[in-house]
Amino acid sequence: MKVVVVGAVDSGKSTLIGRLLYESGSLHHGVTKDVENSCRRLGRDFEFAYLLDSFEEERRDQLTIDTTQVCCKIRNGKKFIFIDAPGHRVLIKNMLCGASYADIAILVMDILNPLEEQTKLHALILKFLGIQSIILVLNKIDKASFKESAFLESKKSTDAFFQRIGLEPEYCLPVSAKEGCNLMDRGKEMPWYQGISLLEALNMYSGRLPDTHFCFSTQDIYSIGGQTIAVGPIISGRITKGDTVNILPSNRKSKIKIIRSFNKNKSKAAVPESVGLVLDNMESISRGCIISNSDIPKIAEEIKSKVFCLTSLNEGQKIKLRCLNQEVSGCVKKIKRIWESYGKQYDTETAKKTDAYFAEVSITSDKPLITEQFTGSNSLGRFVIEKDNEICAVGIIC
Repeated sequence: MKVVVVGAVDSGKSTLIGRLLYESGSLHHGVTKDVENSCRRLGRDFEFAYLLDSFEEERRDQLTIDTTQVCCKIRNGKKFIFIDAPGHRVLIKNMLCGASYADIAILVMDILNPLEEQTKLHALILKFLGIQSIILVLNKIDKASFKESAFLESKKSTDAFFQRIGLEPEYCLPVSAKEGCNLMDRGKEMPWYQGISLLEALNMYSGRLPDTHFCFSTQDIYSIGGQTIAVGPIISGRITKGDTVNILPSNRKSKIKIIRSFNKNKSKAAVPESVGLVLDNMESISRGCIISNSDIPKIAEEIKSKVFCLTSLNEGQKIKLRCLNQEVSGCVKKIKRIWESYGKQYDTETAKKTDAYFAEVSITSDKPLITEQFTGSNSLGRFVIEKDNEICAVGIIC
C-alpha cells in the first residue's frame, strides 16, 4: 500500500519514516554509513531524516525538497511504500504530486503547535483527494516530557478542526519519532497510553484494498530474448494467465499469455505487484496504455473534473495532463465554479489573486485519455495538471 506522509515543515515527517526504516531493518548498511558520514561532516548528531533527504541541499538546510518513495518491509513481511512529501509552502506542488498516488495518509503534526496553516492546507488536500484512511501522528511528545495532558490538549484542538472540515482520522497517536517512541512498539515512556503503535495502525490497513476489476498501467515496453513484454504496476484487482483483457485506448481484446515477475513465470498476479505481461498480440501496446478486464475505464477526450489550483487557470489555456503513466496535452474548456477552502465562492478575477482555490473545470485533451470516475481510491480517477512545465493543480474525475 502507498502511504503518503504529509504535514508542515519541521513536523518530523522524514525523521518518522527514517526511524521506521531503520528499526524495521529495511535499510542497507551502506545507506546508514553514508548518513553517519554526512552528519559527521556537517557537525551534527545522527539524523534519521537524512535517510530520506538524499539531496545534499536538503541535508544542509534540513528540509525536504522533493517527494521520496521508499519501500518498508515490516516484521510480519507486509510491505508499504512510503511517500515523503515536502511540507514547505513553496513546495506544495511536490506534495500534491505525492498525495495523488496514495492509498492512505499519515498526517504528522508538532504536538506543541499542531494546527499550522500548512498542516490545515495538507488536511484539506487529503479530503479533496478522497483519502479517508488517515493516521494522525502528534509528534515530538518528548518535547512535552511525554505528558498525557499535552496529548489530550493537542487532540482536542485537532478534533475540532477536523470536525469543521468534515474529515475524521481513523487513529490519533502520540509519538516521538526522534526517540522511536510508539513507532514499532508502544513507548514505555508513556504508561498512561493504552492505544496502539504506528506500526499496529499501519497493519490495520493491510488487505483493505478493494477487490475490484483488474487494471494495469503500462510503464514501459521491454524486449527480452526476442519477446516483447509490457511492464508496470497492477493498480487494482487480479489477473490469471489465459484471462481476456481489453487494451485501451486501442479498445482491442487480447489474452494474457505470460505473467512475469523477477524473471519467473507466474500463473496469477494481483495489486499491488509490478509485473511483466505478454499478450497474444502486442502490436498496439505502448507506454500509457491501460490493460483491464472491465468496461469501467473509459476513453475520453473531454473530462469534467474538480481541481485544486495553486496558480490560476484560465479558459482556453493550454495545459498538460498526467494520469498514472499517461501524458496528454489539453486545454481548459470551461471553468464552472470557483470556491476557497471553507466553501466561500470566488469570481475568476478574485481567484487570480489567491494562493490556492478549488474549481469545477471541463478539460479537453489532444488525444484519448483513459479515466474512471473518482470513487475515493482509484488511481485513474486522479490526475495532475502542468502549466509551463510546473505542476499547478491536482484534480479528480467527476
